[in-house]
Amino acid sequence: METIEISGIIGMIALGALAANFLVGICIWTNAAYKLPFNLSFLQLHKFTGYTAAITILLHIVLIPLDPKSSFTWTDLLLPAWTRHQPLANTFGSVAFYLIGVVVISSYFKEGMRLPVWRTLHYLSYFAAVPLILHSIMTDPKLEDRPIDWFDAEKVFVELCCLVIIGLTIYRYFMVRKKV
Repeated sequence: METIEISGIIGMIALGALAANFLVGICIWTNAAYKLPFNLSFLQLHKFTGYTAAITILLHIVLIPLDPKSSFTWTDLLLPAWTRHQPLANTFGSVAFYLIGVVVISSYFKEGMRLPVWRTLHYLSYFAAVPLILHSIMTDPKLEDRPIDWFDAEKVFVELCCLVIIGLTIYRYFMVRKKV
């Protein structure tokens, strides 16, 4: 298996972890009273899925330039707008990465921040979902610039995760508006 394929699989794991993180976050927000196994709290599960997503996103990114077929450099990862393969999709991925990075870092330092500041930064996760979804849908996992195969098994998984994130975001938006 090529490094770029491993990176793609890890990217899908990251997307799945983010979808789970959105779901657990909504459960926390709605004060869901479900009993979790192993005496886990929803907050612990939210942290686990969040940090799992962050670590797998980093691993997904770091593996890309290690594959000689990708023709990606380390600079391309930071500024992908001029890459040879899929510059728009990769730019969306970078924007999502930067926004998610702010959310993860601010969550790590939550105790030292005022709650309204932290909460505002945490809401960036909803804005990060847009470029994340665009990156996930538009990217050709083999970097061959092929058109999107909507019915490929991997792409269907991506589409389902994206639908979960979109659905939960819409639910949260309308529930907040309903409370106002």
